Amino acid sequence: MNGRAIAALALALAGCTRSAADHQAIGDRAYATGAYRDALAEYQLGRKANAGNASLLAKLGAAAMHSEEFSLAAEAYRELARRDRSRTEEAADGLERVARAALGANDRAALASALTGLREIAPRRPLGRYVVIAALDAVDRGDTVGAAALLPVAVTATGIQQADSLLFVYGMLLVRRRDCSLAVAVFEGVIRRQRAAAVVEQAREGLGVCALVEGQLALERGRPADAEGWFRRATAPGASPDVTRAAFLGLGDVRLAQGDVVGAMESYQQALFGGTPGDTIAQRAQEKLNALGKAEPE
Repeated sequence: MNGRAIAALALALAGCTRSAADHQAIGDRAYATGAYRDALAEYQLGRKANAGNASLLAKLGAAAMHSEEFSLAAEAYRELARRDRSRTEEAADGLERVARAALGANDRAALASALTGLREIAPRRPLGRYVVIAALDAVDRGDTVGAAALLPVAVTATGIQQADSLLFVYGMLLVRRRDCSLAVAVFEGVIRRQRAAAVVEQAREGLGVCALVEGQLALERGRPADAEGWFRRATAPGASPDVTRAAFLGLGDVRLAQGDVVGAMESYQQALFGGTPGDTIAQRAQEKLNALGKAEPE
């Protein structure tokens, strides 16, 4: 490459550098005239050239808010807090504005992003009804990760009765995630508080389901003593009839593992009570009784 070509390339590169550096200034002029989408486009180009510029991120967030690009605004403010800790409060204010606007626009994705950002950078800031809505929406969308992060925060941000309802929802989410050990603690908390009768009854049912799951897991892992404790909890008042019958089926297996054939028979017979001919639990209990040679007459 000759000297003239090198000089031309250097000038071209210098021009590109100046152009990238000018995006923020061009955006500022557009923002000042109310051309927010133009400003946003310039700030985005500038960000590509200099992602670490905190001032640019703040301006990008503001322009995105004016342009109703709420998810982009939330992303910018979250990045602002990460890039410059001295501007955390400013970023938190921006995220709260995003949350309010996203709620009004029914933009649930942006709302969840803003609230997640607030929880990250300003965990002591009250989130109120925003976090409740975002948490329930995450549950509805099947976003178990987002829901698991937001529901505990929502519980602390709402009134007593709704808090118990949210705790129950959190417990059921944990059941779906197969985290029954934690779900048991959540359900027991709702039952212990005794603040909303309908929710307490639901929590008792949830506790029964979880205790049954934990008992079955303990039995599979060769821990019949632990399984017995869980199965007995699954037969406590409030558990659904089928959960109770399934727990007696499990208790029969525990008794059999312990060499107590008579006790196993009694538990299997308990599993028959309240069922319908041919239902899964009754069928399994009858098969186990038949295997012991002690089947009850039809």
